[in-house]
Amino acid sequence: MLKRRTCILFLLLFSGLFSLRGSHLVGGEITYQCVGNNNYEITLTIYRDCFSSTGFDRNIVVSIYDINNNLVDNLLVPILSQSNLPVIAPNNCTTLPATVCTQKALYKTTINLPPIPGGYTITHQRCCRNSTITNVFNNPTKWGSTYTTRIPSNDVGCNSSPSFQDDPPVVLCLNQMIQLDLSASESDGDSLYYELCTPLHGGGPSINSRGPNSPMPDTATPPPYQLVPFVPGFTSILPITSNPPFQIDPHTGILSGMPTQIGQFVFSICVSEFRNGVFINKISRDFQFNISGDCRTPTSVIVDQTIDPSSLCSGKTINFSESCLFTNDYYWDFGDPTTNADTSRLASPSYVYSDTGVYNVMLIANPYTPCADTSYSLFRVFDPVEISFDYTGLNCFESHSLNFTSSGVYGDSAVVSWDFGGLTNQGTTLTGVKNPENVRFLQPGTYNVKVTVIDYECNDSYSRDIRLIGKPELIHKVPEVRECAPVVVSFRDSSEAEAPMSHFWNFGDGSISDEKNPVHIYTKPGIYTVYHSVSINESGCIATVTDTFHEVIEALPVPVSQIKVSPEITEYPQTRFTVTNASDKHLRTITYLPFGSPVEDLNSMDFKLDDTGSYKITHITYNQFGCTDTMIQKIRVEAPVKIFIPNAFTPNNDGINDLLAFSVLGVKEFDLTIFDRWGSLVFTTTSTDYLWNGKLLNTGTELNTAVYSYVINATVIKTNEVISQRGTITLIR
Repeated sequence: MLKRRTCILFLLLFSGLFSLRGSHLVGGEITYQCVGNNNYEITLTIYRDCFSSTGFDRNIVVSIYDINNNLVDNLLVPILSQSNLPVIAPNNCTTLPATVCTQKALYKTTINLPPIPGGYTITHQRCCRNSTITNVFNNPTKWGSTYTTRIPSNDVGCNSSPSFQDDPPVVLCLNQMIQLDLSASESDGDSLYYELCTPLHGGGPSINSRGPNSPMPDTATPPPYQLVPFVPGFTSILPITSNPPFQIDPHTGILSGMPTQIGQFVFSICVSEFRNGVFINKISRDFQFNISGDCRTPTSVIVDQTIDPSSLCSGKTINFSESCLFTNDYYWDFGDPTTNADTSRLASPSYVYSDTGVYNVMLIANPYTPCADTSYSLFRVFDPVEISFDYTGLNCFESHSLNFTSSGVYGDSAVVSWDFGGLTNQGTTLTGVKNPENVRFLQPGTYNVKVTVIDYECNDSYSRDIRLIGKPELIHKVPEVRECAPVVVSFRDSSEAEAPMSHFWNFGDGSISDEKNPVHIYTKPGIYTVYHSVSINESGCIATVTDTFHEVIEALPVPVSQIKVSPEITEYPQTRFTVTNASDKHLRTITYLPFGSPVEDLNSMDFKLDDTGSYKITHITYNQFGCTDTMIQKIRVEAPVKIFIPNAFTPNNDGINDLLAFSVLGVKEFDLTIFDRWGSLVFTTTSTDYLWNGKLLNTGTELNTAVYSYVINATVIKTNEVISQRGTITLIR
């Protein structure tokens, strides 16, 4: 075996030196057929750019490895044939660019490979790819190709791999849908599964060696193999800029999509074969699609209701539009079987159908020309549907049972569905019932109830909120109080409800309140039970919650503090008083007299005051509950009523009797006025501290010796009686 590999290396050095440079690979695949007695015919297909500076390799190397990646053999395989792939236009109206050209080379050999555990890996590697590739990352010329497949383990038998039936197309047209049959045949009857996958890298741009990084390695490397990196935005399943995106049917191998970007795009199709549901092998085709913008074929495209659903369920008048390519003339047939007048030559016509239904609409782009293109689209013509609902029943959760009634415009076969927005006794949703009855929600709250109607492909929905008001939650604070009357109690409420609440408090003493947080005074002794209720009354829902607090308020009795004082008012010098205890319901008393120490448990006693004035007696009573009552009694000793005014004075500045001094006793206010004999006012005062000095009004000229008249009016303290006194005063100088 070693001698054979040496000969292969010599031949490669001799025959392949001219092809060590990059060969602008377009793609390829490797397959095999079992020809009997463990002999396998290996076929390698290579695609390259026609305008490459070098031709196909005259001999290529196929390396074979076992399951442990031990090299089993290196095969030198000569070229069998080469040809140009046909550049096929979609139709006679398409002009393809002359610069697009792809060549195909076939290499075949046969080798005997006896069955071994794990089978064999068959691989060929070659570099390099075109520099103009759009979707390969970081200089496409650095990346080569690996074409590989496996001969299964010895328990499978002499297997033949799938083989692609047709060559891929050289060029695809920009913005034109494709349906390409890239399927493979399988001679063993195994089932096949198709998928888009990532091309494999092999070889490299190093031209000074024949190793793994050379354009044509003398030995392919064993698996695993490096993936060719895509430019960000491209992946193995999105290798080409397209809309709709390219995808391959996993069972038929039909590749579909519409390219939307000019360029060269590398992709790979993997075909897996299964026998009795068990995977046994995979082949792949690595290829490069050329997307050209030079195609000019007219394309008929109807904007159907999938793309523009505005005409669906809009009535019998339908507005049509197109997105044709390279089209100047149009012919529409609206598919109405009731008339021959259902055609138009407009680009965006309208048509009124006589009835609802499904119609096959035809559009011919550039009609009556060799390049005409025809497309069809089904249009569903339905009248719009409308739906709404109403309901009956109280909104009070405790007693609610709702009957829903739908209404609107829809057919008898329409399907009506309900979404109650929450869990009910009939579930959260209900389908096929137009008028649900006796619906009960399981929890109070606000629910958005939605009804939907589907009439063929038309639908409408309507929703509204339904509020189910539950009983209020009574949350309050009623303190337990045991105090002496009067008892002041503050009540607090923090009840919760889904509607405004009204309050009712019954304090148990005959008093009530509708305040939320009332303050009540218990004036009478007793033990009281308090009642509190909150009520709601909204949307027909009336609910009341009441709580009772039994004997929580106790107002303790208080004693009656009472004393009698005789007299209450007296006139000096009669200053003796008698105080007598007249209290009731008491245990003991303390009396505070105007003088001396407090007197406990006073019965009756006399006392005397030493001076005029107002005084108070404080009398406090206590009962067995510690409650108290206090009485304050005021008494007064008054001065006797006495007015003294001298009949003469001598204002001669000798320091003796220069001022008219007078005194007023037993009165609380007075006024003194003095007149001359002609009745003119010469002096007035309301204070015993402001005395007459013999001058006119105390500030004017000195008055002559004469007799002057006076009048004094005074209010008696004891009786509030106003008394008057008149007389004369002689001024002597």
